[in-house]
Amino acid sequence: MKRQNVRTLALIMCTFTYLLVGAAVFDALESEEETAERRRLEAKSQELKNKYNLSAESYRELEWVVLKLKPHKAGVQWKFAGSFYFAITVITTIGTGCPPPRFFPMFPETLPRFPVTGYRHP
Repeated sequence: MKRQNVRTLALIMCTFTYLLVGAAVFDALESEEETAERRRLEAKSQELKNKYNLSAESYRELEWVVLKLKPHKAGVQWKFAGSFYFAITVITTIGTGCPPPRFFPMFPETLPRFPVTGYRHP
């Protein structure tokens, strides 16, 4: 295998590993808080059922109305797949969105803005 191909493969593997680690860290940080919030909501739900003496059917109907009034995804938002997707969008958008200035005095300022991930010199 050519040396240039080995470097490219190493870069791809390092980038992929970086993404996996980033997704795992993000998942670990976010999922715990969401799980705790879910437990608090379930406890509040049980409290409301007991306080207002709601049957399971009445409570489900009330819950349906509330969910239809304010759209909300059920379940944990930040699963590992979503975290991995977020990590990919972060790494692929670095260095984009800011067009470089066109006149020469701003040239040194634009150098750090260019995305260099994966760039190879001939």
